[in-house]
Amino acid sequence: MAPNLATPIAELKGVLKRQASALRAAGVATVGDLLACYPNRYEDFTSHLPLASVKPGSQVTVAARIVSARNRKSFRRRLTITEAAIEDDSGEMVAIWFNQPYLAQSLKPGAEFRFAGKAVKTKFGVRLANPLYEPIGGGNGLVRPLMPVYPLVGGLSQFAMRKLAAACKEAIGAISDPLPPALRKANGLVGKAEAVRGAHFPETLEERDAARRRLAFDEVLALQLSIGRTKRLRGAKRAVRVPFDEEGTKAFVRSLPFTLTDDQRKAAWAALKDMAKDSPMHRLLDGDVGSGKTAVAAVAMVNAAKAGFQSALMAPTEILARQHFETFKRFFAGQGIGIALWTNNYRRSAADGKEIECAAKKEIEALRGAIAAGEVAAVIGTHALVEEKLRFSSLAFAAIDEQHRFGVRTRQLLCTKSGIPGVEPHLLSMTATPIPRSLALTAFGDLDLSILREKPKGRQEIATFVLGPRAKAQAYARIREEVAAGRQAFVICPLIDPSDTLGVESVAEAYERLRKDEFPGIAMAMLHGKMPADEKERVMADLVDGKVSVLVSTSVVEVGVDVPNATVMCIEGAERFGLSQLHQFRGRVGRGAHRSVCFLLPSAPSPAVDERLSAMTTHADGFALAEKDLELRGPGDLLGVAQSGRPALAMASLADLDLIAAARDAAATLLDGDPDLARHPALRAFLAAEIEDAHLE
Repeated sequence: MAPNLATPIAELKGVLKRQASALRAAGVATVGDLLACYPNRYEDFTSHLPLASVKPGSQVTVAARIVSARNRKSFRRRLTITEAAIEDDSGEMVAIWFNQPYLAQSLKPGAEFRFAGKAVKTKFGVRLANPLYEPIGGGNGLVRPLMPVYPLVGGLSQFAMRKLAAACKEAIGAISDPLPPALRKANGLVGKAEAVRGAHFPETLEERDAARRRLAFDEVLALQLSIGRTKRLRGAKRAVRVPFDEEGTKAFVRSLPFTLTDDQRKAAWAALKDMAKDSPMHRLLDGDVGSGKTAVAAVAMVNAAKAGFQSALMAPTEILARQHFETFKRFFAGQGIGIALWTNNYRRSAADGKEIECAAKKEIEALRGAIAAGEVAAVIGTHALVEEKLRFSSLAFAAIDEQHRFGVRTRQLLCTKSGIPGVEPHLLSMTATPIPRSLALTAFGDLDLSILREKPKGRQEIATFVLGPRAKAQAYARIREEVAAGRQAFVICPLIDPSDTLGVESVAEAYERLRKDEFPGIAMAMLHGKMPADEKERVMADLVDGKVSVLVSTSVVEVGVDVPNATVMCIEGAERFGLSQLHQFRGRVGRGAHRSVCFLLPSAPSPAVDERLSAMTTHADGFALAEKDLELRGPGDLLGVAQSGRPALAMASLADLDLIAAARDAAATLLDGDPDLARHPALRAFLAAEIEDAHLE
């Protein structure tokens, strides 16, 4: 029976159990899910090259005769290598495949085949590496004019993804179109089923482009509909007016141990003006690593306290919440502002220079009661702030640090805890991931935007170097030198689990190698996202306390942790990270008085990798790197979409301003005439499925 959109992947003919399991773990459970995994690019095999014209490094299609085919063993890597000598009228070449010995029997001398693959330079000359192939005159469908290249979903190979997509092809006709026909016609869009077919199986460049435009329009339209609905809902909500205490706020700013940058002053003033209104502030504060977002939040919190209201700051981890608590204690010293720390494992209060550790049940209840009574003006915590038992009496301002780390539901719960009937707190969302303005206005159009580009005076730049495999020893030697001088280092790895196919060490493999071979006798620890939360917190606490000299970690340390004593950032497999992510890693060092360095160690160097990573050596500005990342990798990595409640813009290009404007106008027209989309049930269902916070429950 032909598959339908609801057919489980596991029931498709020829699908291996491990493939279905890997896809299910990645959120791809049905045929419909798989068809929504669109290719992110295409190899163009629409024209054939003569063998004599093939250049190394290029993706090519050639038509050639088989001269001979044989298998040989590679004892160094324990592989079977199949070599086929091929020829056309212009010359000869060799095609090679790894661990596919059966091919030698299929490639009969004299037979003519079409080969599609990458030409690579080896010590034996130019070779076609692992090309797809099909006999001329009897195609097997593997070599298509435009070959889709899929994002790595569940670790499946490109061949497996193409084979799965082909198995799902019959179900495409059942895809319904959520867009009204008039809207499609007005914007020159093909139907949804035609677009999905054109994305996976384009025969021409025109088909591919029409498919991408339609699917991109859907993405941006869903985003703009969600933003439009959110704005309308917020317009009906109320907040308390927090008057600007000019004298008190200016006195606080003068008391800080540093001078605010112009960007910090502008952002703080924008927030204070928002807080003086009776509609809730929803402002995104986007600042590079070390740009001083915390100080902006502190100004707003002091102003709220001077007006008799409470504030809260929510951080994604306990270690970061504790660091913020220590920072705000210093900031608020002498201001007469009571402050508390509230996480699952730590509760403390501080006022007038006195700090109380609340460990016993009676002490915890007393602190909870003080917060509920409004006796504590500023509360710093984690998601524990939204627990039902913790209440505020007058929460007028809330800040969320690293806002993309929290689910939409957690942010919504925080906004319900004002303690004042009928109002919600003013909200400041903060992110240390620099987002290009075009992307921020498209994806976060429901938020007012403040950007911190300036770095506080005295912030040192971090020397950055790209080192090839033979130069790794330099990085390890520098780490040993810094540790001997009493300082600390990070080593970042891209993988949690070992992989036979990616050629990159896992964090566990790197930890064992470094512990035995490079840093014997040095206090080391390992950190990754699969560890229990309490164990991760313990490792981070040991790092902050100086008990760990070298931390080997995955990207879990990308944001948040402040270790002023860390001076070396060493990133293994650096080519597997985006520039923005690399910049976040680099920002974990250079926070103290000592000169710091960042080493990028690509596991698979190439001219393209070197060109991309070299941007890290020439740019210290995270926004410039984010623009480059947007150009090279698309917006998904910048948005933190996994937990943002917003879709990854897989097909849309933010350079296509006409398409974005058309989708924005269409969303506005639809919502003006049908705010709840009640007359557009298909579009309503599509939006609810696409975006977590579509408010269509």
